[in-house]
Amino acid sequence: MKNAILFVLVLLGLFAVAVSVQAAEHEEMAEVEEMAEVEEMAEVEEMAEVEEMAEIDYMAKADAFLMSLVDNSLLLMEMQELIDAVDAGDESVVIVDVRPATLYDAGHIPDSINAPFPELVPNMDLVPTDKKIAVVCTFDTNSAFAVSVMRIFGDRDAWVVVGGVPAWEEAGRELVATEEVE
Repeated sequence: MKNAILFVLVLLGLFAVAVSVQAAEHEEMAEVEEMAEVEEMAEVEEMAEVEEMAEIDYMAKADAFLMSLVDNSLLLMEMQELIDAVDAGDESVVIVDVRPATLYDAGHIPDSINAPFPELVPNMDLVPTDKKIAVVCTFDTNSAFAVSVMRIFGDRDAWVVVGGVPAWEEAGRELVATEEVE
């Protein structure tokens, strides 16, 4: 009799383990299916993004950009124009500093946005679409590259501020350092 009871208990235990394993497998399958759905949705979104980018003719945009340079004075903004806009509190102009963060933190034009040139494309959302963008750097060539990227790929109204940050200082204007957050 004891053996029969022991045998029944073992069978019940095995049955409980089997049910538990089956439930865990079912739960694991549901998770796998859910992950597959999420991955599939991400792939579909990525494909749509690639297709959308393929629809944009960047060669034509680059050509139009280059052709517009002569008519737009090479997209140059004189430092005095920027100073006048800042002094007037003109909120339609935004200053974007494309220098590395370390240089920006050491001293930058007040109220400017830092979007280091090498990180400009992934941080394009920092640059407003509805404002005139005054691009500054230590070197105008870097500003010019940033302006071309902003105009061709970001549809921004970007302009090279002649002389950049050094010209701001030469005009007797102060730079501010980024305050460290503790």
